[in-house]
Amino acid sequence: MTMTTSPFLSFLLAYCFMVQWSSAFVLPKYAYISSVDGSNRAGVSNFVSTFRLSASRGDEESVANELIGTLEKRLKEGKGSLTDEEKDIALVSTDILLDHLEDVKAGVQPPKQVFSDQDLRAAVQNMDVDAVSNMLEAGLEMDEETTESAFWTVVNAVDAAEAQDLPLTGNMTRLLHHVFDADMKLLSAREKLTTNLTCMQPDDSQGIEGTARRMNYVFDDGDHKNLPLKEGRKCEGGTCCDKCSRNIFPTFALNHESDLEVFPDIASLTFNNLEKVSTSSIIQFVRLIERVRRSIAYEYGLPLKTILPLQAYSRKYVAGTTQQGGGGGEGDFVTLHTDEATHDGYHYSCVLYLSTQGKDFEGGNFVFNDPAEEKDEEENHNIKEYSDEVDDALLQALLNGELPDEPLDIFGDDVEDEDSVSLEDEIRRSGRELTPFSPTRGAAVIFSSGWENMHEVDRITSGTRYAVPCFFTTCPVPEIAYDQMKVGKPKSDDDIADDWLHLLLAHQQEEPIESVGRVKELLMKWHYICTPLSEH
Repeated sequence: MTMTTSPFLSFLLAYCFMVQWSSAFVLPKYAYISSVDGSNRAGVSNFVSTFRLSASRGDEESVANELIGTLEKRLKEGKGSLTDEEKDIALVSTDILLDHLEDVKAGVQPPKQVFSDQDLRAAVQNMDVDAVSNMLEAGLEMDEETTESAFWTVVNAVDAAEAQDLPLTGNMTRLLHHVFDADMKLLSAREKLTTNLTCMQPDDSQGIEGTARRMNYVFDDGDHKNLPLKEGRKCEGGTCCDKCSRNIFPTFALNHESDLEVFPDIASLTFNNLEKVSTSSIIQFVRLIERVRRSIAYEYGLPLKTILPLQAYSRKYVAGTTQQGGGGGEGDFVTLHTDEATHDGYHYSCVLYLSTQGKDFEGGNFVFNDPAEEKDEEENHNIKEYSDEVDDALLQALLNGELPDEPLDIFGDDVEDEDSVSLEDEIRRSGRELTPFSPTRGAAVIFSSGWENMHEVDRITSGTRYAVPCFFTTCPVPEIAYDQMKVGKPKSDDDIADDWLHLLLAHQQEEPIESVGRVKELLMKWHYICTPLSEH
């Protein structure tokens, strides 16, 4: 015969057994704590603090259920099954619970638990995430020292688990989520310089002449500034807001957060090859990208879950080199361009700097390139004459059904190379307003990716410049994409930890096709691994 009892009756039954164990219940309120053996007192005191906080929030039922679970273990497994600490906690919590019930009956408000910054830091170092969460809910905040301590606590725990070939635990990623939250609160207190802009997009209404002008950009990057534009946000396939801007954070990352001696792998990190990258560099890189993502959500008033990184990598710019291959290759300058024209899924952009101009390199300004507000009549005539000549030549080619094999040359063969370069550069900059930004380590530029933010990077004249370009999309991931994954969306804290392990921290050798699939899954799952379950 099976007997079903209510939680309250179970508690009373448990209480009867408890009375047989000890006469501690006749002691004054909480007096038993002083008699607990020193080795168990810390755990008992922590339980008392947790209960008081829970009771103040009206959540005493969860504490009672925990107590009942301990007593059920005693009933099921028999005498000697409980540890000394479990006995001590059971005795003390029963005493407290009964006192709390008496207070509720008498209408007495439970005392508000007071925690200190030292308590929070100790809980962080012990990875007592429940206690950390309780203290944060009670009003404490993680300062820079505590946040950094939490970061290294997670790193050390991950390394220890890997050394013992153990899975990661949900507490590791829960503590990391607290780090991400604290990062944003700390960033909000730092300087930010914002310039609001009118959103711009290509104007497709100008017929074949407009097509000719747009096609010339395909063959001549320098003609990008002459694209016909109109107001509005393109944001193909996404959910961008109608606000456009550029934001400069002089101190987006603190010195110790962007130190290449502490995190050397960040200087060349891509998500495609993580086998030999240190745990600290991987987590720190994700931390910085997540800080950018949350900054974008805040700046543009977008739900965080609608923003995902589409690409993020470290880039090395070396004086005297020419870029070969994709965006991660070395080079000493970046030509004028618009990010959304490069990839229609790029909706918001950021460049985070890992080196300082004047110390690590010379030249290499990041430059926003905008139309000048006013041009004198002669300058307008010269620009129009140049533009008309290019347009007429390209227009005639298009009408003939032909496309030029190379950029159109209006300078002629009789102009010296040096002179033609300087003249071309002068034409490219005529009628433009250039806004340079001199990079410093830890600074970041965050901006909407549309044609209102055309930009370039000046040539580096000496040294090496390290930066982290990253691009974010608001295009939603189809639900079927998650269904087709071997492991879909995480449903528990341990699931989130498992995703961190196999998507970022496994340190395993991969075939290129495996790497591509893993990175694709990582970017699609980014929100789910970087936020708690409550925000999914």
